[in-house]
Amino acid sequence: MSKVKFIFCTHNHQPIGNFGWVFEKAYRSAYKPFIDIMLNHPKIKWNMHASGMLWEYFEKEHPDYIKNVKKLVAIGTLEILSGGYYEPLMASIPDRDKFAQVTKLNKYIKKTFNCKEASGIWLAERVWEPGMARILSESGGQYTILDDSHFIATGVDATKLYGYYTTEDEGYNLNIFLISKKMRYLIPFGTIEDILEYFRHLIRENSQTDPVVVMADDGEKFGMWPTTYKHVYDNKWLENFLMALEQNSDIVETTTFSEILNTKKSSGRVYLPCASYEEMGEWTLPVEEQQSFENVLERYKNDNEAKKFLRGGFWRNFLTKYEEANNMHKKMLYVSEKIEKCLKHEKRHSQKASNDLYAGQCNCAYWHGAFGGLYLPHLRNAIYKMLLKAEEFYNKTMLKKATWNVFDFNCDSQDECLYESKTQNIYISPSNGGSIFEWDIFEFHHNLLDVLTRRYESYHNKLKDNIGKVVLTNDAYLQTHSIHDDLIRVKEIGLDKYLVYDKYKRASLIDHFFSNNVKYEECVFGNYEEKGDFFAGEYKHQIRHNRKFLKKNFVLSLCRYGKVDGKDVKVTKEVVPFLNGYSVKYEIKNNSNEDLDICFAPEQIFAFTSKSGDDSSILKNVDEWKRYDSYLNMEVKIKFSQKNEIFVYPVETISNSDNGFEKTYQGTVVLPIVECLVKQNEVKEFSFITSVYFKKQKEL
Repeated sequence: MSKVKFIFCTHNHQPIGNFGWVFEKAYRSAYKPFIDIMLNHPKIKWNMHASGMLWEYFEKEHPDYIKNVKKLVAIGTLEILSGGYYEPLMASIPDRDKFAQVTKLNKYIKKTFNCKEASGIWLAERVWEPGMARILSESGGQYTILDDSHFIATGVDATKLYGYYTTEDEGYNLNIFLISKKMRYLIPFGTIEDILEYFRHLIRENSQTDPVVVMADDGEKFGMWPTTYKHVYDNKWLENFLMALEQNSDIVETTTFSEILNTKKSSGRVYLPCASYEEMGEWTLPVEEQQSFENVLERYKNDNEAKKFLRGGFWRNFLTKYEEANNMHKKMLYVSEKIEKCLKHEKRHSQKASNDLYAGQCNCAYWHGAFGGLYLPHLRNAIYKMLLKAEEFYNKTMLKKATWNVFDFNCDSQDECLYESKTQNIYISPSNGGSIFEWDIFEFHHNLLDVLTRRYESYHNKLKDNIGKVVLTNDAYLQTHSIHDDLIRVKEIGLDKYLVYDKYKRASLIDHFFSNNVKYEECVFGNYEEKGDFFAGEYKHQIRHNRKFLKKNFVLSLCRYGKVDGKDVKVTKEVVPFLNGYSVKYEIKNNSNEDLDICFAPEQIFAFTSKSGDDSSILKNVDEWKRYDSYLNMEVKIKFSQKNEIFVYPVETISNSDNGFEKTYQGTVVLPIVECLVKQNEVKEFSFITSVYFKKQKEL
């Protein structure tokens, strides 16, 4: 009689920038109790992957965890997988960084656990592209693990997908194990009897061979996901599951990936398309198509033949769905190029900068799905912090003088203008309203324009349609649920009021023209009427010397001919950077034969680390605004050329996560309302200076 060869694998990870208390909570609720139970079952073989920064956390805060892992490795119970040290999306980073990330984690595992070099490589979010076969093979990998949906996408029969398969790229072979989606959902949310019955089913269907089935998924689902601690540990689900495996050794045997490689032949050659797990394929689609895809899946949920050919989008399309993710990704690529230049000239001193770059490649903030990801400012801030630390090394060692560089930074076929110095970067997009979309201050390694635009998400419909049935997150803990359930959890009541969607990408120097009676609430909730076409229009750009500071500064001049209230208007703005800030001078020329009576409102926005009580205010007759950020130990100050009314308000998004719907502060808008009567052929001038002031740097 055959028996099931069961591979049990957990993947543990916490992103760069996550709060210390989250690391500790994950350790107390998931990582520690899990390994404590595994220590009591030394006959159960299993596999584990953890990202490098999580290993570092254990080593520093909980060295006993490292000792326990060593014990299990030493007795041959546990096999550890390698991967990218800082859990990057491997397909999204340069090849040189792929090799470096894997090599770094390989060395750590071999040294820390006194074992041979890991032969398995975990791919973050199981994002696969065919070229990965060569990269992983050249990095020393013998196998990786992907979802059964990757294989089903090739049109093969899902009922015969057991064991492992072999693929290649440029003649470099790589073995691929497939994860059973059924097992991912049964463990730990199904009954143990259901799991055993599934094993019996596999034996009946494969009586002539020992079928191999893999469950590989997040370790956090064993205690950290909502409601799971009580289910997994208090109610002893995991303990009972392991005992059931031991007591049913006649039908199931636990094993490791390497043991299967050494004892069973490959099931054949396969070439997989670009893919990830099924849920990721849904999340990466444009919001309208995401809803359509969900409807199609529901329609064919019982049609196994049709389901073979249904799959969603491609991970890289997160970079088109979210412009902020694309900017961060292109920033990472740009910094990687800079560090490569440093390594060629300053190799001995560049290793720390390289590690900072690799940390800035941690995948979690670059996309959004069932967890907060891109929507969480502290995760994005951490990515920019690490990238800016790496870039600062380049700017201080390789950049001879401050300069403007003009090239297609974000790969949209339009040039951007990048001012780079040893103290700051200012990135401007002439094609997007002549706006500033990144402002980096090296003193505290912070991008002051790391703000997320308020946009429609497909799951917003669930919130709006069920607003009378929502459950507060704490109340939802009364019974066990998977994060994939349809229960509508919220962290506070009334979130539907904040489902506001912006007409443009949030940035600074967005040029609005309003009617003279525009109201504060209209601006906050986006209900105003744009009288001009400048806020997202294309500006022509020119870089020239500043006449006052010929040797030190350059002026970026931006100009657009457009319409305001149906009249021909020319707007020119000149941006002049200085040490830690910039000045902007506007000229608004009325080219029509009628007077123009309008409000001009050049918007600026700043990504502070938290919302202030002063962020919701109307300031009357003032020529200055300032805001202090105690965490960064920094103050932003704007000095205007004349007194105005100023609207100040926060931008807050509504997103869904494993703990439910939540409102998140993204940034603070400063909107001067400049009333201006511009007669025909007349020019109206307006200017301001935006500066950053800080005390001695405070390490974040």
